[in-house]
Amino acid sequence: MIRAWFDRLANRGLVLFVGAIVVTVVVVSLVNMVISRQELEQQARSQVATVAEMLRYELDRKLIERFGVLTGAADSVRMDEISFRQFSGLIMERQRPISHLFEHLFLFDRQGLVLESYPEVGELAGADLSGRTYFQDTVDQLTPQISEPFTSFVRELPTVVMTAPVFDHNGSLVGVLAGSIVLTSNNFLSEISATGIGNEGYVTLASRSGLVLVRKGQIGGIETVARNNPADQAAIDGFEGVTRGVTRDGEPAMVAIQQLDMAPWFVSASWPLSDAFGPANRLGEDLAWIAAMVVLGMLPFSFFLFRRYLNPLRELAEQIHARHLGTREQPVEEAGYQEIRELAVVFNRVISDRTEVEARLRAEQQRGDSILAALQEGVVMTDTLGNIRYANPAAGNFLGRGYELVGAHLFELVSFETEHDQWSAGHFLGSDEIHGMDGILRNRSGQALDVEITMLHVSRGEVDERLIFVIRDDSERRRQEQQLSWQATHDSLTGLLNRRAFSTELVKWLAQASALEVPTVLMLIDLDHFKPVNDEGGHLLGDELLRQLSEILKGVVRKTDAVARFGGDEFAILLPACGLGRGADLAEQVRSGIGALQLEQDGRRFGVTASIGLTDLNAGDSSPREALARADEGAYAAKARGRNQVVAVPSTEA
Repeated sequence: MIRAWFDRLANRGLVLFVGAIVVTVVVVSLVNMVISRQELEQQARSQVATVAEMLRYELDRKLIERFGVLTGAADSVRMDEISFRQFSGLIMERQRPISHLFEHLFLFDRQGLVLESYPEVGELAGADLSGRTYFQDTVDQLTPQISEPFTSFVRELPTVVMTAPVFDHNGSLVGVLAGSIVLTSNNFLSEISATGIGNEGYVTLASRSGLVLVRKGQIGGIETVARNNPADQAAIDGFEGVTRGVTRDGEPAMVAIQQLDMAPWFVSASWPLSDAFGPANRLGEDLAWIAAMVVLGMLPFSFFLFRRYLNPLRELAEQIHARHLGTREQPVEEAGYQEIRELAVVFNRVISDRTEVEARLRAEQQRGDSILAALQEGVVMTDTLGNIRYANPAAGNFLGRGYELVGAHLFELVSFETEHDQWSAGHFLGSDEIHGMDGILRNRSGQALDVEITMLHVSRGEVDERLIFVIRDDSERRRQEQQLSWQATHDSLTGLLNRRAFSTELVKWLAQASALEVPTVLMLIDLDHFKPVNDEGGHLLGDELLRQLSEILKGVVRKTDAVARFGGDEFAILLPACGLGRGADLAEQVRSGIGALQLEQDGRRFGVTASIGLTDLNAGDSSPREALARADEGAYAAKARGRNQVVAVPSTEA
């Protein structure tokens, strides 16, 4: 009886239909859950990585800002040790503008005694903090430092200390400027404490020594990193990236770790997988219920539908057979259910569809030709011998030929050169696809064009193999790159080198100091009375004065010399293999030329003078800073002697 029931097409169709629904729903549900979990995992990885990177960048930015202002403040203090002690109060008073970045500012002498604090901390007046690790590291390494987090006894809050060494004019250490940062302050770790991920994700900040600064978005006392968390242990060892780990409660999680550049700390963003995969789990449950409801609802309707479906199908079969025999000329009736109507439509439109397809192909080809004709890029298709089979109108602009290109030989019309080689037809034919290769295209018209070439193989290795070349004008991009390169190394107002480019030149000539018989000379120029020009004549007059002054400097020096504007009213000149005597003569020419420069505005004449310091480079200079300090010392001395003078400070080996 069961076999007889299955022998009916309607019953078999019903079973297959319902079975297909069940299998499809199950497979789709499983595949959807797997794909959803994969997508959610990728999203979770991306989200925790983005959060960790964003917070790392923000913390590094804040540390860089504080290091910069603290180091700048320390560099601005240039005096001997006795003056440093004597004027410590005045020095600290001058640091008030940067005090908002720190909880307290401290001034140490080089023995570690606290000279001043701001705001004043009475308990630390005269205290000996030479045993603190951050002070010892600063004195030993003579570089800015940041301390390990510790609990401050002033307010018993988690704190770090930044330090910057203070030097005299000879580069000797005279003291240390330090600033403390309370980690619970709103302007330092507020982003981390306020950042969450999903419903249960959180962010942790810890040091690589194992001290937790922020735990689960809360800033409190300093704790120790849990030893049972492998992600935190990997971060302590220097790991950076995204990995699977566990939360503080031992729950599996996606963890992103970013190491800070400015401090031995790391940011850890953790998102429990149960929270991250929550939508996929809920979707799986919903799909299971939907599958059950679909199966139960479709059973009675499917049986009835299949029974009625077969009657129009039998009639359609008779009409098709009659049409095949030629006894029926009119189209078959498009009656019955959708599937049967679709079958009838397909049968009736076999010939007309073929015609429509051919017409559509012709239209697509015309559309493609129109697009290629409108392109500014030249598109050329050749055979393996280099004979042109197709070229759009723009190709003629590159190939230097205004008439028909088809049939011409591409490599007889142009040559293509890269930085190291000239490419022939054999080079292109033997190469894989080329994407965006830069070079120079030369055509028969004598033009040399900066281009970018892309080459594709079509039907490679077959008889009808073709090469497609896409040629793009690249001159504007290269011009912009050259302009950006110039702007990165020059001062926009005067056209002189900027400080960074000048420092590069200074480092280069310092390295060659031992090989030169005549030493290289460094000249620093500090303008006198420039501020009144800006204040009384206006900034436009001041800018014009600086531009004309730069022309004076360029007119005095040789082509091999480097002239730079350090910023404001400070200039520098590097005179390779010049000698201190000749350098002093040139400095006098510069000084007199600057003094003679006068600008007139509204009946008044404006001008400046220059205090110039110069020194020679020697092999004993360990860094550019030593040579700059000597030249700067000469400029200061020139100002102290009444300005408008040249003072040479020879090196110790001179």
